[in-house]
Amino acid sequence: MSTLTEIEQAAEALPHEQQVSLFEWLSEQMRKRRDNGASPHSVLDIPPVSLGRVLRPLEPDDDLLGEMLDLKRP
Repeated sequence: MSTLTEIEQAAEALPHEQQVSLFEWLSEQMRKRRDNGASPHSVLDIPPVSLGRVLRPLEPDDDLLGEMLDLKRP
């Protein structure tokens, strides 16, 4: 058994009690991996950066997406 599909099929064939045991084992493995620092990083972990003062306050007719895409205003 070497593919995820094969593993899923084998897990579905297990009796309910063994599925519960498998789930608990897998949950424990994931918890250990997370606790060992292998978890993904969050954007909230990045310290704030100052980019300086605001050059011009935003106005209701500002087209930020157009500016980012270098689109010309009509």
